[in-house]
Amino acid sequence: MKTIVLNHTDILTMNDGPSVRHGDIWICDGKIQKMDLYEKDKRKPDAERAEDRDTEVIDCSGCVVMPGLIDSHVHYDESYMGDFFLASGVTSVRNMRGFEGHAKWREEILAGERRGPYLYSSGPVYDGEDPTIPDNDNVIILTEEDVEEAIRYTKSHGFLWMKTYPSIEPELYRYLLKRCREEGLPVCGHMTKKMDDKILADEGYICCEHTSSLPSDPETIRYLAESGMWFCPTHVVCETLPDYVWNGKQLKDLPHYMDLPECIRTEWEESNRVIIANYRKLNVHPDFQTIIDRGKTFLKYSKRIMAGTDCAYPGIVPGFAMADELEKLVQVYGMTIYDALCAATCYPAEHMGIERQKGRILPGMDSDLVVLEGNPLENVGNVRRVKWVFQGTRFWAKEALQQYLAADGKLKKEEIEFTKRGELQ
Repeated sequence: MKTIVLNHTDILTMNDGPSVRHGDIWICDGKIQKMDLYEKDKRKPDAERAEDRDTEVIDCSGCVVMPGLIDSHVHYDESYMGDFFLASGVTSVRNMRGFEGHAKWREEILAGERRGPYLYSSGPVYDGEDPTIPDNDNVIILTEEDVEEAIRYTKSHGFLWMKTYPSIEPELYRYLLKRCREEGLPVCGHMTKKMDDKILADEGYICCEHTSSLPSDPETIRYLAESGMWFCPTHVVCETLPDYVWNGKQLKDLPHYMDLPECIRTEWEESNRVIIANYRKLNVHPDFQTIIDRGKTFLKYSKRIMAGTDCAYPGIVPGFAMADELEKLVQVYGMTIYDALCAATCYPAEHMGIERQKGRILPGMDSDLVVLEGNPLENVGNVRRVKWVFQGTRFWAKEALQQYLAADGKLKKEEIEFTKRGELQ
């Protein structure tokens, strides 16, 4: 197996706090073999670092290497998205609605048979009856037998969490939480409309998805944070309501919008028209600052926060929206750049129980790395400046990734694989 050496690079390990070290990273068989650290002005000749002809040296002078990014809230339902994630330095995703096709893609990516981020997934979305959701395609659970089937489906496909929406009836919700605890299956999602949110925390609910799902009472938010619950704000997708519905933002003005396949752009435009019409009909004008303040309250009491984008909701370009989300965590929520980067690397790895494999640069960790042509600690937006992406035993230069995006932009609908709810039927 060939050894890869990332030579003469600055290294943001995400293990040493907000500091950059300098040296070489040795990669072999999908793992970080070692780090050889030294002062910049005392670097050794390349020849002294290449131990044999099976070693490939990649000059990373002037670059920063950090762990591959983890998008902690995606809906990876369309095959073209894999290249978009990788081109943005996203090497793993936390998929928040999974079906049989996602389990298949997960295995193909692990085997190197499909390009895309490593896929960690919940099962389907489970909810009670909710007349406020038009054309509701979530899985409705009304009985304890429904809960048992939900657990069976989730575990049989190797999914890692149960995801819930908030309209499950209280007694059934308690039964679901109890049975999931017994089965070692964490529960996350959109919290609850029908019972005290503190009960969810007491029963082991693991993560609140979206700032808008947090309760309005600051003391309850504090209770959730101090209970150890995680929080995934998905701020950028929350901004689509004021941006597109009331402030006239246009999808066509998004960076990378024209890189999307034409059929996806058409679908987004049609969906956005319906979304805008519905919100305007209902005259929904949320106090957005109040929603932001809920997220800030959580951050006063906990660092258990993960960066997620909720792609591919219309307006949220897969992969590339991660840089936007990180900027919002810094600019809107007041997080330090380092903590925002933790929310896209080591924090989600901890949440998912893979902190010994991913999220940091240490010997023995998986070689999921992104090489940047700029220091993200100086400007978090520098995560956009991707030069190389390493994912296990595979790696791609920026130019190759751009070629994949160009080819994706020409895909016809029949050339795209879709993974949707219909597989349950």
